[in-house]
Amino acid sequence: MKTIQELNERKIPIVRIDNSLEKYLKMPIFQDKVDKANEALRTIGLPKIGVK
Repeated sequence: MKTIQELNERKIPIVRIDNSLEKYLKMPIFQDKVDKANEALRTIGLPKIGVK
């Protein structure tokens, strides 16, 4: 185990990857809301933004 000082002096951050969320990758969570938003974008479109 490295000390806090050694970890703070490193240029590369240390990140721990949590793979427990991989099970949700293929699941259609909130698919009805995504479909509704896509339909609204298809029919209405994006708002026009004016440049000042």
